[in-house]
Formats: sequence, C-alpha cells, structure tokens
Amino acid sequence: MNDLGNKISNFRKSKGYTIKELASNLCDESTLYKLEQGKHIPRLEILNDICLKLEIPFKALFHFDEEVEKLKKLCRESVYSEDYLLLEITLDECNKVLNQLSSIYAKNEFGRFIQWHRAIMIEKKENRAIDALPILNSLVNLNNCGSELDISILNSIGLIHLSLNNNDVAYKIFRVIYNKIKNYKVVEDLTILPRVGYNYAHSLYNIDNYSEALVVINEVLYYLETHQLMYSLGETYHMKGLLSKKCGLINEAVDDFQNAILLFTLTKERKNLLRTKNDLAKIVEHTI
Repeated sequence: MNDLGNKISNFRKSKGYTIKELASNLCDESTLYKLEQGKHIPRLEILNDICLKLEIPFKALFHFDEEVEKLKKLCRESVYSEDYLLLEITLDECNKVLNQLSSIYAKNEFGRFIQWHRAIMIEKKENRAIDALPILNSLVNLNNCGSELDISILNSIGLIHLSLNNNDVAYKIFRVIYNKIKNYKVVEDLTILPRVGYNYAHSLYNIDNYSEALVVINEVLYYLETHQLMYSLGETYHMKGLLSKKCGLINEAVDDFQNAILLFTLTKERKNLLRTKNDLAKIVEHTI
C-alpha cells in the first residue's frame, strides 16, 4: 500500500498539484492524504479518476506482471482473428497466473479481463449472446465507468445490443463511452477510440441520425490518420461512404467507397471488398 501511496504522491508533485488540488472533485482531501500515507485502501474508480487527472495510465501505479501482459495481448489477438480454440487455451493459462498475483488491484482487474473474454466465448463461439450479457453487466457500471477496461467491456455490451436490434440501448452505451474516451489525454490502447467511435456511428446510423453519425465517423478518421493507424481504416471509410450517401453527399460517398476499396485490396479482405464494390456500383447506377 505504501508503494502505491508514494507513487501517487510523486506523480502529484511532478504535475505541480497540491493534495487539495488533486482531491478536488475526486474525493475528500483527507482520503487522498491517507492514501498517500499508505493508511487507506481506495476504490478502483477513485484510483482511475486520479490517473485521469494526473494524465497517467492506470498501470503506472502498479507493477504489472510481464506474463499477464503477454496473455492479455494473446487474448485480444485471438478475438480479432476469431481463433476461439486458442482463446480458450489462453484463458486457462490466465486463470493459473491469476491465482499467483499478490496485488488485490492487479488481481481484480485481471479477473475482470478474464471474465470479459469468457463472456466473449459464450457470445461468439457458442452463439449465446443473451447468456453473455448478464456476465458482462456484472463486471461494469455505465454510470461510473472510467478505466479502459470498463470502456472495452461496455463496448462489448453495446455490440451485443446492436446484434439484438436494441438500438436505443446500444446508442446510449456508445454515446457515454465515446464521450468518455474522447476526453482521455493518455490511453494505453490506441484502437479503443476508433473501435468505440465506429460502433457509436453505427448505432446513430441505426436510429437514422445520419448527420451526427457522419460527424463521429469523421472524428474517427481524423484520429486514425493523425495516429497513423491502419486499424479498421477500410471499415471506417466504408461507413463514411454509407453516411455520406444518406446525407446526399454523393461525390464524397464515391471517394469514400473508393478509399475503402483500395484499403480492402491492400489488406486482402475479400468479403469487405465485394461489399464495398457493390455499394459503389449502386451509387454509379443511380447517377447515370
């Protein structure tokens, strides 16, 4: 505990905050004082709020096991590649490592990470989205979410609601977490904003709010380009094409679809490539 308190104290002083200034709008001044003295065990959401105000990643306060980080990365890669057999094997290894962790905070966060991916297995591999929802909902609260893990779990919840056509619920979730992540000055996972932003635009599309969706997708594109990320760039241009078309911006839609086609060709995503070519052909057909 004292090591945690010392780290917070050092980061606070390096940013030029007094205890009173850092505690403002976060917690009682006495609570922060006791925390820095190693005499108080804070809630995770308080720690996360402190990290956000100090503009440091959550993991900066803790010693994270290198094996934990490798396993987490492997889990995420397994989800992206839809290799659920590998994910299941990796999650078994995660449970073994979890039992060896001594930090209550690291153990709590890694435990939630594991449960999140167990729920993904239930949804994706077993096609039981309804059964996955209660597990995910037990891991996070929309009203006091803050960490990147919270945002990622809520993103999964929103995607399930999208798949179930619960568009109003999905819209509410994505609106909250997109506005949260937009205000983060420091993020560990650079893909989190484009992931959430794309899904927020999708939810806006589903409720026919095309103009607002176009604003969001343009923000996502700007983020991807300024951070030089190829992640989901083709899908983002494709979504922008659909939205531009809905907003009557035909020339822009043609450009967007052509950009998406180029990217899908480079990444060899045949299914997305054919879909985008089909959408472009529909525009050309109606403008001839």
